[in-house]
Amino acid sequence: MCCIICGENVELGKALGRLEKNGIYIHGAMKNGFQSLYGYTSDESGIRHGGTEDKEVSEEDAKFMLITCSAFVNYLKVKFNKMKENSNG
Repeated sequence: MCCIICGENVELGKALGRLEKNGIYIHGAMKNGFQSLYGYTSDESGIRHGGTEDKEVSEEDAKFMLITCSAFVNYLKVKFNKMKENSNG
């Protein structure tokens, strides 16, 4: 969703900084929270880049990240659609 809003293929860490330039304001505390979650997923024992060896990710961690990311995408979709509606008059 960030790539759609920003109009480029960019990782989440960079996209969070570019959203406002593309008309999507996210409160600084929320932005920092998502940057921290992104850092967690990239960590050695994180969900997204768990290293080269298979790592056990708990079901509760995986479910939390799935639901959180889904909620963030839906949040961005609503903000993006509102922004487009407002810019069209």
